[in-house]
Amino acid sequence: MSRRPNLVPALRHHKPTNQAVTTVRLPDGGTKDLYLGKQGSAAARSEYARIVSLVATNGGTYPSIRNDLTVNEALVRYLKFATTFYRDPDGSQSRSLENTKSALRDLRKLFGPTPLADFGPPELKAIRQSMIQDGRVRRQVNKRIGIVRQFFRWCVEEQLIPVSVLDTLKAVAPLAPGRSGVPEGKPREPADPVAVDASLPFLSPAVRAIVQLLRHTGARPTEILTAKPEQIDRTGDVWKYEPADHKTAWKGKKRVIYFGPEARTVLAPWLAAAVNGEFIFSPAKSEAMRIAERSANRKTPRYPSHVQRNETKRVGSKRKRPPADRYDFTALGRAVSRACEKAGVTHYSPYCLRHLKAVELRERFGLESVRAVLGQSSMAIAEHYAKRADEVIATQAALQMG
Repeated sequence: MSRRPNLVPALRHHKPTNQAVTTVRLPDGGTKDLYLGKQGSAAARSEYARIVSLVATNGGTYPSIRNDLTVNEALVRYLKFATTFYRDPDGSQSRSLENTKSALRDLRKLFGPTPLADFGPPELKAIRQSMIQDGRVRRQVNKRIGIVRQFFRWCVEEQLIPVSVLDTLKAVAPLAPGRSGVPEGKPREPADPVAVDASLPFLSPAVRAIVQLLRHTGARPTEILTAKPEQIDRTGDVWKYEPADHKTAWKGKKRVIYFGPEARTVLAPWLAAAVNGEFIFSPAKSEAMRIAERSANRKTPRYPSHVQRNETKRVGSKRKRPPADRYDFTALGRAVSRACEKAGVTHYSPYCLRHLKAVELRERFGLESVRAVLGQSSMAIAEHYAKRADEVIATQAALQMG
């Protein structure tokens, strides 16, 4: 029976140079001697401890930098990591993964075969120029370039490239407003209350309830879409909901969403029908409700085959893809857009309901209420959401006093 290889590299004394040395195994099967400093010194002991820890976390091998690794080869590794890292609590892919793939598409298209270690500021500027030519606005370009830098930061962490490559990329300054010649994006406007009310009759019951909750609470769409019954505290007059995952959770911040009387009225029947551990709003449940309602309103008698087989199963068996366990942001936005089109009103996105709530809070209770209800950590961000209210307040003041 063969002996298992020792995963901890031994520390030896190299007498000709009086240095501490250790031999590590490389991922390609080879070995490499690492000289750590003067034998017996504190610096040598510290460096040896670092190497042992690094080898242990890398499966017994010492990660080495390859100068011949291409951008495409590194992207394959990074996307495997990103697919696992960018996940929602329910295991589904988050929007961050789609944004990452989209931002790295230009990198792969322009410099896929390029050696990773040869990538520098000229190449990064070429990618930025390609994004500009595609018609992207300044903030979007800066955000995507930041994702490209994040990819190279990961490559440094995995020791695929030296840190000097990332340092040179940091020297490329972001596009400045008004000086780069790149168009600015249109600011997100709050939803029109009239359009919101007119679109509600054209939404399915579940989506209608989601839109109403977004309207009453100012929550982010994903926070409502991922809500589960056990996460909502219903002991007081105002219900409290703490999402398991939210935009600033990675910063260690807490998020609480408050449901007042109107929001509680909308949510109560859905909570009564929900089961702990499942999402409150589910496309599968919505589809079952639609089929049951259609069956109840049926005017013609049922055929014998309808009586013998469950109608829900009949309809579901014809679908190429069964309904999901929860709604995602894209499906919600598509449903709202179709409802606005049927109602003949101005289109709005679900996220615009958050801006509408901020405007109403600013008008009635002031800026501090915007920060508290929307869960913002600073007044500056709260003011960003509620700045449209300044126009309304100034107009009213001008009519009365100007």
